[in-house]
Amino acid sequence: MTTTPGTLTFTYQEGAAALPRAQSVAVKPSSGKPTFTTATPPSDYWLTVNMDSGVLPASISVEVNPTSLPVGSYTSSMTITVSGVASPAVVTVSLEITSPPSTLSLSTNSLIFSAPPSPSIAQTVMLSTNGSPIAFTATAGAAWLSVSPAVGIVLPGDQAMLSINVDATNLAPKVAPYSANITVVASGASVTAKSQNITVYVTVNSLTPTIASIWPPVLPENAGAQTITIRGTSFYSATGVFVQGVAAPLVTTVLSPSALMAVVPAPLLTQGGVLNIIVENPAPGGSSAPTGVSVTNVPTIFGVFSAASYASAAFSPGELVTMFGSNIGPAIPATMSVVQGYVTTSLGNVTVTIDGQNAPILYVSASQVTVQVPYEAIIGAGQTVIVTNGANPPASTTINIAPAAPGIFTADGSGEGEASAINTGATSGLVTLNSTTNPAHIGDTVSLYLTGEGNYNPSLLTGAVNTNTGFVIPVSYTPLPQLSPLPTVSIGGVDASAGVSYAGVVPGSILGVLQINVVVPLGSSTGTAVPLTVTIGGVTAQSNVTLNVHP
Repeated sequence: MTTTPGTLTFTYQEGAAALPRAQSVAVKPSSGKPTFTTATPPSDYWLTVNMDSGVLPASISVEVNPTSLPVGSYTSSMTITVSGVASPAVVTVSLEITSPPSTLSLSTNSLIFSAPPSPSIAQTVMLSTNGSPIAFTATAGAAWLSVSPAVGIVLPGDQAMLSINVDATNLAPKVAPYSANITVVASGASVTAKSQNITVYVTVNSLTPTIASIWPPVLPENAGAQTITIRGTSFYSATGVFVQGVAAPLVTTVLSPSALMAVVPAPLLTQGGVLNIIVENPAPGGSSAPTGVSVTNVPTIFGVFSAASYASAAFSPGELVTMFGSNIGPAIPATMSVVQGYVTTSLGNVTVTIDGQNAPILYVSASQVTVQVPYEAIIGAGQTVIVTNGANPPASTTINIAPAAPGIFTADGSGEGEASAINTGATSGLVTLNSTTNPAHIGDTVSLYLTGEGNYNPSLLTGAVNTNTGFVIPVSYTPLPQLSPLPTVSIGGVDASAGVSYAGVVPGSILGVLQINVVVPLGSSTGTAVPLTVTIGGVTAQSNVTLNVHP
């Protein structure tokens, strides 16, 4: 007698709707048609056969019913006794009952935030399992979204908490909410869903905007359209600029959350007075307090700045300074005139006095006047500056005058970034403009240009131009005067003061522009933005000025 197969294996997942399918055992005698009987252990109620007896050959169907059995492994047998055969056949029957897949449950699949405040108050999502422990990872799908913890384990009978927050600091207000997902991925167990999302929505509401300043504060009367720059807070793409009493908004360009530009049309500038400017955000933001901008042709000085660094705290005698304003010069710009070796103190019908001293004028236009602070001006706070533009009423302001207020000229005229500098090769002797394509090398001499070094000449030479035409330098000025003590210079984080070979007047330039020749020191950092600092009389020039240096 043979039985095929000799063992049967059944599997069942607890809670499944369908029972395991029946399996068959084929029983064949070596000869004839003997009778047989089947039997199973009386205690194994989960095991049944469809034939208690019969005649061979036969196919015996075996079924299992795991209902109500706990998860585990079960083993039983079916015994087949055949007449004429001394030993019965035994077919082993195995039943494996497994747990159902664990389910990682989330208390919610969506969260709603609003800003402000930003960062807002965190919200939580609870994770739980209905079966085995489940390991998980949680990943935020946006830079403004965060989740903690990023990894964890959910245990049966317990809950794991995800803390979720948003930071809307860099999100511009808008009507539709921003959205992103927290992706929760389960691992470490048989789970029904490996990946689930928590969708997070954040509505960024507009705030009430504010105006800190408007530039220029004065607009010319009967001029063409004028562009104003408004600085403040809470600006974004939907921010509008209005003139109080005028329904239509101004054409506006938002530059950043704290700056925007708006165009005041010519029809609003046909008569003098004050235009009250308002910045407005859609609800719930609202409107700023009005800020007045004068419309007049009366000359007005907006501010005085270093011509090199654009610093405004203090200026030294001899320093070149630039004034910005309205109607402070002619409509057609004019550049400096040199008479008998001195820059004139009248240009384009404009004159300037500082502390009562006539100032040499380098440039004039309706909105800008550049002059030299007279060497005769007395050091102190609140020194008066008066600009007279023809028959117009004079414009005035005050400045502080200090012994030294150095500023480095930069390549793009912005007062920061690449210094305006000349390289002289240590071995090649080649003279080049310092730039990314023509960097200085360690050991090269670099010529820097500044203003605001103060008065270091034996006598006052306000407006003097160091040329061989017109102004002849007296014998007593040969060699040319230099700063004493010499400036302190640092290049690439290394003190280069020992390499300063010259710090004096620039050939061909007005006195008050200083040239410093310095050697790039060994050990200096290299690159396209090597930091440069210059200190004169204990005062350090503006930061964020750099040189291009290669090894």
